[in-house]
Amino acid sequence: MIADQRAIQKKRNIQNIIDNDDEIGEVAEWAGVSAAQAKDDDDFDFDHKQVFQQSNDHIEQARQKINQKLNKKGTNVNKRNGPLVNNLKDKAKSIALQNNQINETPIKQQCQSSDDENEKPPVDKGEESPDKKVFRLSERSIGKIEQEFEQANKERMMDLEKKKNEIKQINFIEAWDQLKGSQDIRDQIEFIQKKTSFLDKLFGCFSIHLKSSRLIQEKNQVCLMSQLSFDDNNESHFRILYTIYCQLMTTDYCLRYGSHWEMIGFQGTDPATDLRGAGILGLLQMLAFISEYKIYIKQTLKIFQDIKIPFSITLINITTFVLVSLKDNKLNQLINQEDSVISVINKLYFAGFHLLTKILKKEQITFHTIGNHLTQIRKLIHEQPQKLIREFHSDIQRFYKINNI
Repeated sequence: MIADQRAIQKKRNIQNIIDNDDEIGEVAEWAGVSAAQAKDDDDFDFDHKQVFQQSNDHIEQARQKINQKLNKKGTNVNKRNGPLVNNLKDKAKSIALQNNQINETPIKQQCQSSDDENEKPPVDKGEESPDKKVFRLSERSIGKIEQEFEQANKERMMDLEKKKNEIKQINFIEAWDQLKGSQDIRDQIEFIQKKTSFLDKLFGCFSIHLKSSRLIQEKNQVCLMSQLSFDDNNESHFRILYTIYCQLMTTDYCLRYGSHWEMIGFQGTDPATDLRGAGILGLLQMLAFISEYKIYIKQTLKIFQDIKIPFSITLINITTFVLVSLKDNKLNQLINQEDSVISVINKLYFAGFHLLTKILKKEQITFHTIGNHLTQIRKLIHEQPQKLIREFHSDIQRFYKINNI
């Protein structure tokens, strides 16, 4: 008798909010139970025990359906639907709080077997709750991961420092001495001395107009370096490349391969593929420029980066222009005066690149239009090398004076 009265009273409680059996079914579906259970189950307590498991999308869809039905009846949606939504939200918050409490008195009677899966097992007094245990284990795992990460980072930094110590930067004089004294160059020079007439036709590197055999040999060394490809097994080659990047980017370490090479004007992840007709001499002259005029060359790099013209590729092109003039004996007079081959070709290399930089500052040059200017510079290098060097010497002195260096 008492149970029947309770069921009638619960049904009235729901009907106080919604007075239609179909709508009661909508609310029950919204709450995650059947309509029959909502109306007749003695264990159903609308205010305290029902767990809402449906997603927000499901809830919103159900609420829209109820609103549509209430609007058709001409009822006040805000008055009838508002309390219902607030009631359900309060109920969900209450249940969430109950489920998160520790050492709470176990519920004596549960609604349905499906609801049992969502109920947390009772915890005896003094026993660690499952939630607390999971949190403790998770905290321990996170701490272990952090320790492993910290250790791995320390090892990585130690390995990086080791690599920095293993790879030393190199200056131009040291690089020049190592290259011209390498076994490859020595073998080729010996071959040249035996087959001079043949190589004169092949390379154009031998000239009777140079005043000494030492200059002739130095000229041959330079020409041979332009034919020498980058060799990863040659320590000097990588040290030159390594130093170029570190000096231009103001760092103390770089990787052999990577997109970082594009920052200084190479075309890909491997700068060795861009040496073209300049060979290892192209890198050697870049190193010479940085060693002699570091501040100037770093400012120039910024100009090239801004207009998106590859800096290193352009410098390598200038090396090939100078080589043509050297092989055509256009620089012999300057070489005899300077008593050095490498000194003359480096000065002409600096001057040719400086002329291009001056043009870049005056005119709007793009990657597609720079070719015409390079052709003009190549002609001046070939025909007026002494004038170019003289103008560069004057301009570079003015540059460092203006910058108080």
